[in-house]
Amino acid sequence: MKKIAIIIESLQCGGAEKSLVTLLQNMNYEKFKIDLVLTVGQGHFEKFVPEQVDINIINLFSKLSSFKLILLRLVFALRKKLNVNSKYHNAQLHWKTYGNYIDKINKDYDIAIAYNQGLATYLVAEKMRANKKLAWLNIDYSKAGYNINFDIDKYKVFDKVVAVSNECEQSFLTELNNKEYALKTMVIKDITDINIVNKLSQEHSGLKKEELNINICSVGRLAHQKGWHLAIEALYILKQRNRNIKWYIIGEGPKRKELEYLIKKKQLEKNMILLGYKENPYPYIKSCDIYAQTSLFEGLGLTVIEAAILQKPIVTTNFPTSYSIIENEITGLICNMNPLDIAKSIERYLNNPELNKKIVKNLSLLKNNDKEISLNKVNDLLSH
Repeated sequence: MKKIAIIIESLQCGGAEKSLVTLLQNMNYEKFKIDLVLTVGQGHFEKFVPEQVDINIINLFSKLSSFKLILLRLVFALRKKLNVNSKYHNAQLHWKTYGNYIDKINKDYDIAIAYNQGLATYLVAEKMRANKKLAWLNIDYSKAGYNINFDIDKYKVFDKVVAVSNECEQSFLTELNNKEYALKTMVIKDITDINIVNKLSQEHSGLKKEELNINICSVGRLAHQKGWHLAIEALYILKQRNRNIKWYIIGEGPKRKELEYLIKKKQLEKNMILLGYKENPYPYIKSCDIYAQTSLFEGLGLTVIEAAILQKPIVTTNFPTSYSIIENEITGLICNMNPLDIAKSIERYLNNPELNKKIVKNLSLLKNNDKEISLNKVNDLLSH
């Protein structure tokens, strides 16, 4: 039986976290003994981790005094302030500051997996012992703001880098090629369990349908990457055109106060509703009239896949991976990354019921075997 460590910062709400839990629910525990290593506990998804998995919450700074931690926090804050033109990602600045003081994980594994970029990758690269090391990459590396010069030495120790989409892989390879350096990479899509999505979507009635109102739903962290400012501006345009719309955003994150300010500034308090984190977002997606994704970039776009599974009319911005999920005009509408185009695409559904019916019908005919393909790839990767 192979001993495997999977490292991720936490199991708070997010696409990588959701995908990891789904993967763990489908692993063969007669072949693999899995330790799940977290740096932050009490995440929303922890309750869904199978009982066969041992959850280890590690204290990164167990040997540091309070005084030393305060000094390092001041150094980190200064580095962030001096990070001209965002030369480094915050995760890289964090490792620059704290990395040398983080304890090594004193345990041997057959395989160690960093399930996302940043801290998890640096921990596996420098603080863990394993015969084989794998790094998952679930974001558009260049657009996310990582500096390849800082990361090359970390990624050198990995046997393979696994990207969650072709576009995600290509973004990373482009950065490597610019430095004339090569690494072994492959693509394994994030796992979505169609049966679970459909089952959970029926747990409750979801959004309340009000007469004359159109309900739009979006799911994602309240973070810059998700482009919620575009959603607010698009909704403002639609309201100016006397459209009766309520737009519900499911998710939590660091941009909440900023988004609340923008919503108030545009006088959209009754139209744009930040619902916060929901353990089960699927009834809300299932009960909406239109699903909208306004992301600036994605590693894959898991929530768009889930909306397609639930056969909803979809509007998504044209981040690169959207084209691998949606066929424009056939299984959804892909629009430019600006408020006016988002508003126009939403209005196309409102003005054309036949378009809605066509999109929903085409979605119902799709066959999705991504789960089986991804599981086979993971099992093959871990078995050899």
